Amino acid sequence: MKEIFQEYGGILITVVAILAVIVVITAVIGKDENGAIGQAFMQIINNFVAQANANTGVQ
Repeated sequence: MKEIFQEYGGILITVVAILAVIVVITAVIGKDENGAIGQAFMQIINNFVAQANANTGVQ
């Protein structure tokens, strides 16, 4: 076990750090539109499209 950590310790730490970042991003943004940021982003897009349609007269 000690040899494994001496040989691959840096790589293991890097992989764990990357996985942790992916998990945090997924938790914050959420899958689909169920996360706080995902909902806000969808609302911004929907408001933009609605305002653009209202300005051009498109229903």
